[in-house]
Amino acid sequence: MREVYRMAENPRMGILPPVMNLPASVRLSDADPSYPVFEIDHPTCTARVALHGAHVMSWRPVDEEEVLYLSPDAVFKEGKAIRGGIPVCWPWFNAHPADASQPSHGLVRGRFWEFLGATEDVRGVTLRFGIRVGIWNAELTVKTGEELEVALESKNVSEVPVLVSGALHTYLGVSDIEQVRVVNLDGCTYLDTVGERQTRIQKGDVIFDKEVDRIYESSSSILLVDDLSGRTILVEKSGSPSTVVWNPWAEKAAALADLPDEGYLKFCCIEAAIANDRAEIVMPGAAHVLMTRISVEE
Repeated sequence: MREVYRMAENPRMGILPPVMNLPASVRLSDADPSYPVFEIDHPTCTARVALHGAHVMSWRPVDEEEVLYLSPDAVFKEGKAIRGGIPVCWPWFNAHPADASQPSHGLVRGRFWEFLGATEDVRGVTLRFGIRVGIWNAELTVKTGEELEVALESKNVSEVPVLVSGALHTYLGVSDIEQVRVVNLDGCTYLDTVGERQTRIQKGDVIFDKEVDRIYESSSSILLVDDLSGRTILVEKSGSPSTVVWNPWAEKAAALADLPDEGYLKFCCIEAAIANDRAEIVMPGAAHVLMTRISVEE
């Protein structure tokens, strides 16, 4: 079956309804009216979600420290992906599988989405966003509370089967990257993309003493253990045959204009992903959901 990744000639821009009945726990930031950010202040958590990229920028459960890492040098401008938080990579992962001229990690990180609505209850706040690019429709649901859940639903509205890959590129804040461990990947096969691409087998926990950019064949939950702070973060996922673990280390961090030179010390990316070679075939009228759920363990 041939791969189908079609581009849009006239992508729909982000939309805010002229009248929004936001829940009491949600307000729009007034920092920049041209760059809407939803600010959540609920008894269970605080959070910030940008309309640009449908991008979760911050999530802090009550009585906890901030869980996500957002670069202090992040650029908030249409067309530029936000460095940190949870970028949405879609409808492909990393480089386009057939056309090198297309942007890395898909088409939607640098676009405004459509705001579809918000609700709240005692458990937290749910925000919904949508976007259409060519034959593709996607809807992103963000549930914030004592846990953070982000679900990306890819809908095939065409008349032919299409492939979907992508990632929820989660930046998790850490005390010191050299004192954290990623647990539950022992024995998994992974593609090491640093330098010459090689397939390897993970032995023990993943530790960080150099650049790490690995695509693991794993659909299991992951633990990020921060030995310095004593905090453990659980990353659960579904619809995800791949787990990406990434830290750029010093040299690559210094080359990124939207990341401080020492910024790499403060985050670890653990991504619920569908690598391009594991792309899902979505039949006409069907959908696929890629989900990650993040919580802080006692």
